[in-house]
Amino acid sequence: MKLDVTGKEKIIYQDELLHYGIYRPSEGRQFYGDIPWHWHEEFEFGYVLCGEIVYRTNEHEYTLHKGDGIFINSGILHSLHPVAGEEEVKIQTQFWDKMFLAGHGGSAFDVRYIALVMKQRQLDAVVFYEEDPKYRKALELLEKTAVISLGRERFFEFGLRNLFAEIWKEIYQRAMERESVEDIKKSQDNERIKRILSYLRDHIGEDLPVSRLAHVIPVSERECFRLFRRCLDTSPMEYILSLRLEKALELLAYTEKSVSTVSQETGFGSSSYFGKIFKEHFHMTPKEYRRKALG
Repeated sequence: MKLDVTGKEKIIYQDELLHYGIYRPSEGRQFYGDIPWHWHEEFEFGYVLCGEIVYRTNEHEYTLHKGDGIFINSGILHSLHPVAGEEEVKIQTQFWDKMFLAGHGGSAFDVRYIALVMKQRQLDAVVFYEEDPKYRKALELLEKTAVISLGRERFFEFGLRNLFAEIWKEIYQRAMERESVEDIKKSQDNERIKRILSYLRDHIGEDLPVSRLAHVIPVSERECFRLFRRCLDTSPMEYILSLRLEKALELLAYTEKSVSTVSQETGFGSSSYFGKIFKEHFHMTPKEYRRKALG
């Protein structure tokens, strides 16, 4: 997963003309920890193929099991946490931007149906639970989209768009039901936390006391703690640790930098402290992780 300085993920489509992409785990693919807080402009549709996973947004936490699905709205900060037996957790994710259904900005589809959902910031996600009969149709449609996309037969693009249009009716209905006077406040929090995340990604190897983060917005240190708790359900220090570990995983897997250099560039300081924290979180040393990552 590639993130820019704001925590925004760059989605790579298999076909740029279609504005759609599907991602399935490769054979033997495993989770080695959380997928950290991030966001993207595209809509996200996840489907649990195996295991149990927790999706977190600014406002909610959703636990999904095999057969469950989820919709994540455009621009919503979210993270994923595999639950127990991480190696057994697999998800399938589909992304598309508003052009996929709307055709172009300002069209009737965009103005009447797509943009209205994007603007409903209180609609962070919609979960489709397999055990609940009212979600069966949406889940069946979501499964069909994956089959059609992977099959890629002639005219599959039309079938794919039609299926997502049916699913969108459910999403749209949920958005209209969740209008709230708290929208402005939540939107402000969302933008403020994005500014801090941007700053953190630029300075992750440096000393980062809460006072420094609070100055970015600016707010008091107490309000900075509250902002992290409201938006990310964590403390600033806990988030910084997860971000440093995420960066460390990337450097270990995709560069030849020494463990000592990685520990310095990710703000851990000494390689011994880095190794201790790394093993506590991933149950292996940095060198062991590098060997596994390189296959």
